Amino acid sequence: MNSLSVVITTFNSEETIGLCLDSVGFADEIVILDSFSEDDTVALSKQAGAIVKQQKFKGFSEQKKDAIAMASHAWVLLLDSDEYLSDAAQQAIQQWQKQEPHAHGYHLPRIEWVFWRWSHRWVRHNKFLRLFDKSRMRIEQRLVHESVEIEGETATIKAPIMHFGERSITEKLNKVNHYSRLAAEEKFAKGKRCGVLRVVFYPWFYFIRQYLFKRQIFNGFAGFINASINSYYAFLKYAKLYELRKNRD
Repeated sequence: MNSLSVVITTFNSEETIGLCLDSVGFADEIVILDSFSEDDTVALSKQAGAIVKQQKFKGFSEQKKDAIAMASHAWVLLLDSDEYLSDAAQQAIQQWQKQEPHAHGYHLPRIEWVFWRWSHRWVRHNKFLRLFDKSRMRIEQRLVHESVEIEGETATIKAPIMHFGERSITEKLNKVNHYSRLAAEEKFAKGKRCGVLRVVFYPWFYFIRQYLFKRQIFNGFAGFINASINSYYAFLKYAKLYELRKNRD
């Protein structure tokens, strides 16, 4: 039996943390690292039996790294507070716990909530490495879009994570503005450059990739809006990088 620690980072997550915790009640341990929430996140987490620690937010990568280090068991399932495991995922992971692991880390598909609907099953869903042996793991040091990397073999489990990432157009636009600044600053710090042509033309390519190649078209008008905002993110990211370069020069 593979003992499992579920690790979650939180901040003002009272709207989604209950569903998240309910979906991982089978775990041997639930560890939450909270960034001093001002709502009922901590109280709800403690009521669900989670181990709650708090520390000042140190950045996405560092926060997750510290949270994982708090887990007691070798195997960790990493979730965000606005995610939960589908019924199929709960069954798949519990079945995995009963078997000898054949990899050091596992990718799980993630299904997105797109404004007012769940993403269509024909949309190409991203996969994320979320179940892993923490002794083989490292967090890629990034300002945004941090990811887990594994030294060793990886595989995929059909255990869909449900993600309330796009609950409204306003929320997505606020996130896009914030994340595009972080992404631009990260590229700038690495010495990356950006010309006018990339700012002008890359967002159009990004829209086509999102809407057609990643099949957002099957999400109806919600998919069109989502692909459009994603292309706006691409525009902002490189426009802000261009601005940083101009201000430096």
